[in-house]
Amino acid sequence: MELNYIIRQIKEKQPDIKSVFFVGCGASKAELYPANYFLEGNVKQLRTSLHTANEFNYVTPVSVDETSIVITCSLGGTTPETVTATLKAKELGAHVISVTHIEDSAITKDADYVVYHGWEANYAAKLEKMTKVLGLAVEILNQFESYEHYNKMLDGFSKIYDLIESSVATVLPQAKAFADSYKDEPVIYVMSSGATHEVAYAFNYLFANGNAMDQLWKFP
Repeated sequence: MELNYIIRQIKEKQPDIKSVFFVGCGASKAELYPANYFLEGNVKQLRTSLHTANEFNYVTPVSVDETSIVITCSLGGTTPETVTATLKAKELGAHVISVTHIEDSAITKDADYVVYHGWEANYAAKLEKMTKVLGLAVEILNQFESYEHYNKMLDGFSKIYDLIESSVATVLPQAKAFADSYKDEPVIYVMSSGATHEVAYAFNYLFANGNAMDQLWKFP
């Protein structure tokens, strides 16, 4: 309902949305990729693109204006480049949605709408950012062009977090066995394609970051 409401509010203000921009850095940019991939494959009139924040700041597309939706994303809400991108999009007249984990963080100050996501509670919470941004993309497509699988997507969203948790419980023993077996390997490749193409980067970051992996293993 939250995501539906945000896009409905934008449509009431501007029925002629022409462009959607996804903007972030690092893992947050990677987690915007599935939503952009989804729109690229399904829109007929809307334009959609994915940008690193400073690319957006210094090579700003000329189509960023009142006919644009700009979705910016930062886990802690303080990534300087993404905070700047949020302000820039706002100054250019775009309808700005910021996605973050931290309430009232810097990225929220210049946003028209803010979507908060979880992080610590469990494995599923770590997928909330990516899932909610995909949900925004589904709402944009359905409300501005219509989407025949809209209800099926909503049904999937309602089930995905429970599915993640049950799946984790199933594969956790194998994951720990893999970690024990290959912990001393000098190189481990993480490969993906399609909607998960850039998500592999985010996973690889967690894999390479000892503190992040320690946090992951704390969940039962």
